[in-house]
Amino acid sequence: MKTFKAFFKSAPTFVGMGIALTFLLIFFIVWLTAYDGVTDRIDQLEVGFINQDPAFESSTMTEKIPFKTTQYSKIEDGNKDIDHRKIDMLMVIPENFTEKAAAGDVTIQYYINQAVPAITKQAMENAANQINEQINENIFELKRGQLSNLPENVIKSGLESLSQQSVKPEIIRLNETEGFAASMVPLLIVLASFVGSMLLSLNLFTVSQKLSLQYSKWSILFSRFLIQLIVSAALAVLTVSLLAGFGFELHVDIGEILLFQSLVYLSFLCLTQMFTVLFGTAGMLLNIISLSIQLVTAGVMVPRALLSETYQFISDLFPATYGTSGYFSIIYGGMDLTGEMKILSIIILITFGITAVRIIFVKEKKEVTLSEVSNAESPV
Repeated sequence: MKTFKAFFKSAPTFVGMGIALTFLLIFFIVWLTAYDGVTDRIDQLEVGFINQDPAFESSTMTEKIPFKTTQYSKIEDGNKDIDHRKIDMLMVIPENFTEKAAAGDVTIQYYINQAVPAITKQAMENAANQINEQINENIFELKRGQLSNLPENVIKSGLESLSQQSVKPEIIRLNETEGFAASMVPLLIVLASFVGSMLLSLNLFTVSQKLSLQYSKWSILFSRFLIQLIVSAALAVLTVSLLAGFGFELHVDIGEILLFQSLVYLSFLCLTQMFTVLFGTAGMLLNIISLSIQLVTAGVMVPRALLSETYQFISDLFPATYGTSGYFSIIYGGMDLTGEMKILSIIILITFGITAVRIIFVKEKKEVTLSEVSNAESPV
């Protein structure tokens, strides 16, 4: 019992307990508020539409689609926007659709992007099947109406010959990668990278406090940044090696992936360093908050379009959003990483710049030697 009581005489015990409680509270508040109303905003997902049959009245159908719709004239243009994640699915009504549907079977193509969160893929496939069922019901009713003025025996035989599934859906999955593990890679790398950067920044801050008695504040800052550069490059090599070792097909050049992952990790390090330099060890609380926010808003588990406008705005400010987008391209394919790398570079410059400004106002600490102490204590 004495040992048990001794733990509560030490401040780190209470700090550790406080951190555990804080983690729980932060994640509860952030995640539950961010995901509130997600299903109500399912109509914010976007679908492209191409009508190659002038005789088919598409306006009535697009009005019933429970998503935002964009009209395209070419399949190539729609697929390009799928690669850039501007739309989640492209629906194509083929030429002579009305004529073929009346005569027999016809196919509607649904191009669905796989380089998106699982909830988006599932929503698009469900929508494709529902849209197809609705079209089949409309065509069946139209055909049955055409038989109404015929003799009864003809109507009976005609109804028996009618198919309720004259329109078949053809789902074409773009940017597809096999295996459930692939869908977890963006979350895995973002989470591991940010938690690692939090711990490294905290330890570098602790070491910096000790070295401040011996070295200038600017030499400490730039030495710390050099360490961050080296660690970022080393972890980028390790990340690519692990992805290749586990058999993932990479859809971007190795050199581009190495540069991208280096920027992802360096942006995390500069962000977490900024909070620790601004607020000391208390900055870890802000790092925990930013971790929770980034996991919710990065678009790994839930598409950003389904979040509230506030959380969408916040997601634009954090590097995890661009890290996630980049790894969807790396694992599944689609667009290149240039746009993400530019924004990550801007985040690095801003966060490091704020850190440097804060260092300007930090007073240099002078090391006090034993001889200086003895001289100060000796009588004049």
